[in-house]
Amino acid sequence: MTWDGFAAQYWGQRPTRLTAPSPLDAARAHELIVESAEPFRAGTVYRALPKVRLHTSRGWLGAPGRLLPDADDKSAQQYLARAGGELTVPGLLLSVRQPLHLDHGVWTAVRDELAGLWRAVGWPCLPVESELTEAQQFTWDRGMGAPCEHAVLIWVIEGAMEVELWPEAGGGPVELAASAGELLYWPEGYRSRERHAQRSVTLRVQVPRARHLATAAVRTLLADAVHDRLGHDGSVPLLPFPAPTPPDGPTAVAPELARVGEAAGAALAQGGPARTLRLRWAALRSAAGLDPAPPPRPSTPPAVGRRFKVVAEIVRIPDGPGRWIWAAGGHAFPVGGAAGERIAEQLIPDRELTVAELCRAVGADEHNTAVPALLGKLVGLRAVEMLDDRGQQ
Repeated sequence: MTWDGFAAQYWGQRPTRLTAPSPLDAARAHELIVESAEPFRAGTVYRALPKVRLHTSRGWLGAPGRLLPDADDKSAQQYLARAGGELTVPGLLLSVRQPLHLDHGVWTAVRDELAGLWRAVGWPCLPVESELTEAQQFTWDRGMGAPCEHAVLIWVIEGAMEVELWPEAGGGPVELAASAGELLYWPEGYRSRERHAQRSVTLRVQVPRARHLATAAVRTLLADAVHDRLGHDGSVPLLPFPAPTPPDGPTAVAPELARVGEAAGAALAQGGPARTLRLRWAALRSAAGLDPAPPPRPSTPPAVGRRFKVVAEIVRIPDGPGRWIWAAGGHAFPVGGAAGERIAEQLIPDRELTVAELCRAVGADEHNTAVPALLGKLVGLRAVEMLDDRGQQ
């Protein structure tokens, strides 16, 4: 089924199972999991991505050590057999959240797959969360506590899994099972229980859908803007009671709280949060929602005679008179001036040009430094690839 057909029949309506091969294979998924797990061998790492957790039937292990996969575990099957044999309780599930940015090729493959879906249903304005799992003989009840606030897509890369879903509106459960090469989907509003009776590898993508998630994102952004303006240590003051009354009668708002309110009003009036939202939206649009994105690669402005090829879409949104926000590969940056518009008209995906040809096309001479500098930035974001004398990347 195409994404258009899926959108018309299932998206936002009802759970389903589809034939849909994963954007990455089991071998590469396992390599990425091993790489993600390496920093966690000494214990739990907080506030870091990827986030690795080893769950057992008795709870998750804070310091799993050698129970995490390493380079000697050549596959998920080999790892699960070893770790399962070393555990004293049955069943395990290794969860790796947000690992894709470690490998640009994997990240791009998943981004391109998701982009096909977003073209059919609309582009997410908040980051989507990716998760790789390797599991055996494990039942996961994490979705039973409350109806899910996300739409869920699970590609089964290897093995098989089952899921029971309870709709928020009530009624009996929906039961689905999928094996390698298939995709499970359910909309927001379902409670879920996942079963991995046999060894399995999955890629899970969660798409934010609840309204309050957007509110929380904007609230956090505004709080950051206020903090940047005030620059204080964040401590809450202690105030006298009763509050001092000024001569004119009304009781004043606590000065510290008044300053916070004034900073919030000033930030909104000057448009800082709105511009930050535009930058984030452009970056997310170019990443098909996947965040974080791989870091830019090192790059320098290319020489005038070098040939290049546009290999990815360059997202652009207006940012005021004569200003645009450009984004590629999950990163956004501002571009000003009329020349930016002329350059954008030439940077069509799959087109090949020399730097000199681009300069002439936009009315710049070959000694211009702005055009090569912009190209160098796009090379770093992997939207443009430089070609050798044979036209190869």
